[in-house]
Amino acid sequence: MEQQRQDRIESVRIMVEYNWMYLHHLYQAASTRLGEAGLKAVAAGIRRHGHYRGESIRSSAQGCSQPRDAFALMRAWDTAELGLASQDERLDLRGNGAEATLHLAHVPGSDYFLDKDTEPVLELYWREMLAGLAPGYDENFSITYEPLAGRGTAPWVITLSFSGNGGQVSDIELEDTFLHPVASVLMSRRTAGVFSGLCMHTTKALIERFGGTGEAVARRALYQFGAERATGMREQAKREGKALDFNSWFDIISKRDPNSAAWVFRGDTHISAGVFQVTCTYCPMADMWAEEGSEGLALGYIYDMEVHRGLVEAFNPNGVVAWDKVKTRGDRVCNFRFSIPDLVTDEDPPWARGLGNN
Repeated sequence: MEQQRQDRIESVRIMVEYNWMYLHHLYQAASTRLGEAGLKAVAAGIRRHGHYRGESIRSSAQGCSQPRDAFALMRAWDTAELGLASQDERLDLRGNGAEATLHLAHVPGSDYFLDKDTEPVLELYWREMLAGLAPGYDENFSITYEPLAGRGTAPWVITLSFSGNGGQVSDIELEDTFLHPVASVLMSRRTAGVFSGLCMHTTKALIERFGGTGEAVARRALYQFGAERATGMREQAKREGKALDFNSWFDIISKRDPNSAAWVFRGDTHISAGVFQVTCTYCPMADMWAEEGSEGLALGYIYDMEVHRGLVEAFNPNGVVAWDKVKTRGDRVCNFRFSIPDLVTDEDPPWARGLGNN
């Protein structure tokens, strides 16, 4: 049972790390090209994202199943970042429904930023996200926390206060999500969906403030996020003496990323040295983008284009990213059609050989 629990924890850990990877590259791109004004737009996008999370938690089945208060918020928390930053991955919540303190072993994300000069974005993220989340959840709710500056991976305490007429419960027991396979998959999917919301809300804020230049900054951040992941994969392939082809790419990404927990793939799969052909039938990120209608899907398409290019091109610069169908253009599935032209053989599908669709 404990080994299964640890496997579930590891399956979502990389998805949580995506938040910090993306924020790192977003901070670099916005501050370099747009300066302080760019960071203010990023802050506005993060606060909007926090408000979305608060509303989402409030509206979830778990959030609606009990009166709102400090403990109810944490019972319905929507992602895995707090659990992974807690001792033994179990939330330590003390107090009552009116005021509770959450004790974390370290600031979520602080381990990622220890060796980076972009650490200020972590404080910006938690400040703006929590400031947006509190009123999104309830107008009688507030969240305060200990300062982050210079804390590294030291313990962190968040205080949750509720002045409304909710349950005011004193029962502090919280379920261990990672003990339950269904709850763990749902947490993994929601963590992926919420991350896609962070990308969407910050991209939208940059475009609203800076137009085409803001979009270019957002695209660079997304591309570099994908490229960081691919660079790690490329280095791993070289250490292990593997070729920089799609056989290696798929083998490594399957072990590094939690696809089996969050996404569903089926149908016309073909993976060879020169071809990566898969169909994704369920994507929690596309679900989130679809909540915002055509605008959300359009912003999601920017993510699809830039992140997938980074994931392929930084692994092998000859890689080509294409698709027949993609959810962010309104299709029911994503038919990914990636290739490395000089590695394509007669055994690969006709489209990869320039002979039309298969």
